[in-house]
Amino acid sequence: MYTTPLKEFSRTDYFDKTQISDDMADYSFDYFFYGKGLGKRKDLIDLIVVSWVMDDAENLFIRYCTYSGDRYSWKNKILEQLKMLMQDIDVSKEIINGRLRFYEVDSKRYLETEAFEKKFLELKSKMKMSKNY
Repeated sequence: MYTTPLKEFSRTDYFDKTQISDDMADYSFDYFFYGKGLGKRKDLIDLIVVSWVMDDAENLFIRYCTYSGDRYSWKNKILEQLKMLMQDIDVSKEIINGRLRFYEVDSKRYLETEAFEKKFLELKSKMKMSKNY
């Protein structure tokens, strides 16, 4: 049976700067997500993923994406989102490959709707740009 791959339907970036201050310096990254099944078919889901990077200068780079499609590829989609975020803020491919080489995406970062929204707002409030308002 044919399954629909997880397709990105929306993306919003919240960046303190356009690029990371120094990809050779230590930086942290993580993700959390929310998902739910679609209709009667248990293999189709809506998936919302928030991934983030914080560089050594405490600049925060947040990506909020919505996907829909086959639930079996959710881990790969989250890992792909982390890689793309790092590439988009000018982390070199070698550094990305090194940092994500043994990185495992798992269900421990799944949050219910209210907890997901709260965590996203808390993360966003840590941005330097939000402190300017």
